[in-house]
Amino acid sequence: MTTADLLEGLETFFDESRIGFDLREGVLWNPAKTRLCLLSNDFLTGVYRAVKDEAGPAWPVIFKTCGRIWGERIMRRLEREAQVVGNLQIRELPVSMFLRFFREYFVYHGWGLMTIDVSRARETGIVTAALEDSIFAEVIRDEEEFSDPMIAGILAGMLGYMSGHDLDCVQTECISRGAEASRFVVTGAARLRGISEKIKSGMTHEQVVETV
Repeated sequence: MTTADLLEGLETFFDESRIGFDLREGVLWNPAKTRLCLLSNDFLTGVYRAVKDEAGPAWPVIFKTCGRIWGERIMRRLEREAQVVGNLQIRELPVSMFLRFFREYFVYHGWGLMTIDVSRARETGIVTAALEDSIFAEVIRDEEEFSDPMIAGILAGMLGYMSGHDLDCVQTECISRGAEASRFVVTGAARLRGISEKIKSGMTHEQVVETV
């Protein structure tokens, strides 16, 4: 496919005008006819508070685990939907187009503006990501933990599924702590063991990238 064909496929897949709805039935669906559910800030805040009340300090683990499972399922579904709606083979997209697809997907669902950096991937096996206007940083204000463990899980799940490797993701900076963007490091799971504790002790994003 030509670049023009790929761009047309992306525009078709994320065309807001093709979102369907039936007010009588209370149903909303995307161009691939997958049913969508709109969640308000209040709803997400309620989920966070309920999980924290039940699980205490384990809430980030639960959110991240849910995100990982969700991320893998998202990619399986997107492979099918992209072919049906935009005539796109996700695994065959040029890297620049795949990263654009990834960014558009996050924007389309209201999660924020995601930028993936794969410039180190071939040489070091490290992918970094930055999320601006994170929905979770807006609704989760935790005194001890970063706000985006579910996003970290989603990144690990989506990129792990696409790469065929056991990947993990750690959050290194958070908007809720004053950063301009929530930042993440994705690499092999074994390389990230113990890193979360070091981040809590003050390790910076750049130090994490150099260490792992």
